[in-house]
Amino acid sequence: MAQAIACNIAGCGVTISSAGLSAWDGSPASPHAVRWAQARGLSLENHRARTLTQDMVNENDLILTMTKAHKEYLLKAFRGAADKTYTISEYGGEKNDISDPYNLDYAAYEQCAGELTRLLRAASVKWK
Repeated sequence: MAQAIACNIAGCGVTISSAGLSAWDGSPASPHAVRWAQARGLSLENHRARTLTQDMVNENDLILTMTKAHKEYLLKAFRGAADKTYTISEYGGEKNDISDPYNLDYAAYEQCAGELTRLLRAASVKWK
């Protein structure tokens, strides 16, 4: 959802990709995420999960995580990430983690998407 939201906010001027620390490569987006996106005219039908690699860290200018724990793990596991890794909240000017809706109900996905949208809009002023 974060990638779809960020791409919708950023438009064509920024390249945005998604990867996870424990993602199962090739897995589709969750049914709740797909439903949420479809209701807003966004598509996750072709989304496939990717596990974050050192090459991805090297190739990207900015890495945003949903939680402080994700950020801390990433900083320990990957060289060269320290100066470009932030939580979405801190990059958007706040401090709280974004709740992961994985394995929760549709309402949790809506709540997460609302947090992502608000924070990514705030963060997007730094992208342009």
